[in-house]
Parts: sequence; structure tokens; C-alpha cells
Amino acid sequence: MKAWRVFFPFCALSLLASQPAHAWGSKGHQYVGNLAWQLLNPNARNRVRQMLGPGIDLAHAAVWPDCVRSVDDTPNGLKYHPDRYTPKICGDLTRAEQARMVAYASRNWTNCPYRQQFAQCHKSFHFADVNVHEHQDYDRTYFGTEDYDVVQAIKAAMIVLKCKTGQLCPTPKPFNIESKREALLLLAHFAGDLHQPLHVGALYLDANNLPAGDHGAPTAGGNLLLIRPNHEEVNLHHEWDTILNSIATQPSGQAIVQGCAISPLPNPTPEPTEKWAGESVVGAADAYKNMSFVVDPDMTDHWDILFVDRKSYLKSVRKAQAIQLIRGGARLAALLNSVWPSSKVAPACK
Repeated sequence: MKAWRVFFPFCALSLLASQPAHAWGSKGHQYVGNLAWQLLNPNARNRVRQMLGPGIDLAHAAVWPDCVRSVDDTPNGLKYHPDRYTPKICGDLTRAEQARMVAYASRNWTNCPYRQQFAQCHKSFHFADVNVHEHQDYDRTYFGTEDYDVVQAIKAAMIVLKCKTGQLCPTPKPFNIESKREALLLLAHFAGDLHQPLHVGALYLDANNLPAGDHGAPTAGGNLLLIRPNHEEVNLHHEWDTILNSIATQPSGQAIVQGCAISPLPNPTPEPTEKWAGESVVGAADAYKNMSFVVDPDMTDHWDILFVDRKSYLKSVRKAQAIQLIRGGARLAALLNSVWPSSKVAPACK
């Protein structure tokens, strides 16, 4: 079903130019990749290392699809701008890797049905917009889901990774994934996206600025909900993307132990991706609680947030982030371990 970007494309484009929606940010995605690496069985670890090649590890791979956002359409064709996306990791990419990003973007630029005139289909692979006022789970029949949302993107990447040499394994349309390496790069990122609640659950508001049904005004995963501490514009999605410096990019020993409890087997059969997405819908519903909204006086297509207890809310955000980052890393490892099973568990989980 069509999400908010279908009906408000110009609003969305202007918003994304000022506050890009990059789930977890670079640090969070690197954390997911680093934790997953600790939980890989020996066979999966070797295959990932060989597939990525020198100069890029699983943490760097997990940022790759966000770096692709730096590909722009110019009069001379698609070009990569290394200074467009802020993390140093994107600016330091080799020219060969930048060329791969341009190639991926070009194959996934206008292939989404509603993207024909607005382009950049690949950006739609990062999210779903399930209405948290209507649902407590994820189902493809719901408004705000698409054949090219983050749940379906993970499935498409897994089809490519699991395809054996000589088999015909067509990738579901509209995804155009060229290789197993590209599929690995996408999976490493989208597993993190799926566990950022506001990348899956969305809030729609009625004329009284209260939670509404699917035909209410979309708030774009929290991107249109503004927080104004010290009169500085920050949106709710950005706040959820930003993790504490104390978490950084390397999981603690305790986080690895918790991850092992989630993904303990060397060759598990992962739970359905829809189940994980459903958890994020529930988490998003909690993320929109204990607040009310008023139309912003300066930007009337945005809302200002009025918190019941700002300090308590921030505390709940940090707690949820820590849990979801660990789940994302552990489940990424579970997916990769299922692609490349082994008789041995990850050394960190012994």
C-alpha cells in the first residue's frame, strides 16, 4: 500500500534535504555490523570476509546503503559526491566502491511504481510506514507497506545470498541486486533499519492533531515531528537515530552475551522478518506515547512535540535503543549463519 511519500513527495524531498532519515546513523549501523561479526559462526565469518574483500568489514558494509544516498542525478549522469553524507566512512571509499554505488543506484532509481517521476527508488527500501494507531504488527496488506519496503528488501537480499551456483533465483521486483556481495551490503544495513522502530511504525494525525487512521496526515516516521530544545530544530526521527557516545560502535562484553542469547546457534532457522518488523511497530507505538502535538507556527506542514516528561522520555529512548541495536546485530548474524551454516558456534558464544 502507498506510504506517505506517495501523497506528499515535494514535502518529503524538502524535508530529507534538511534532516536525512538514516536509521541509527553511521555509528549505530557500525555497531550492528560489529556485533553481528562477533556472533558469526566460523564458516559465515570466512565467507563474509571473502565476499566483502579487502578494506571493508561488516561494520563498514552496514553503512554502505546510506552512502549510496550521496549519488545524485547530474546533467552528466549519476555521480557520487563523497562529501554529501557526513560520516568519514563514506568519503574514504575507493573510486571502485563509489562506482559500484553509482551502478546500484542507477539500477534502483526509477523502478518503484510511484518513483517514476521522483526517482531514487532505492531510498524506499529503508522503511515501512505501518500505522501504529491501527496495528500492532506488520502485514504486507497494511497501508504503509510496499513490495519494496524494508521487510521485502531483506527478503530479496536473502534470496540472492542463498541462491546456489547454477540455480535460477530471480530477485523479486522491483529490486535489482547484481551480486551476492551487493546483497550482503544491503542486508547488513537493512537489518539495522528494521530494528529502528520509527523506520517501521508511523503516526498519522487528524485535524485535531490526534492519532488517526490511514487517511490522516502522515508524520513521516517522526521526521515531521519537531523537538525544539533551545530553539534548535531537531525531529523525533533524528533523536531516535542518534545513539549515545557511550555505546559508540563496538559492543560491550555484556552486549555480546545478550546477543548470543538471541542468536546462539551456528546454523539457526531465523524467525520470520515480519515478526521482527512487528516488534518495531509496537516499539514505535511506545515512541509516540506521552506526548501531544501542535502545528508548528513557522512550518505548517510540521508539528511541535509537547512532552509530558521530557527527561523520562529520553531515558526510555536510550533504553529502547540499546535493546534494538543488540537485536539488530544478533538477528543479522542469525540470517548470515543460516546462509552459511557450520557445526561450530561463534567463538564469542562458547
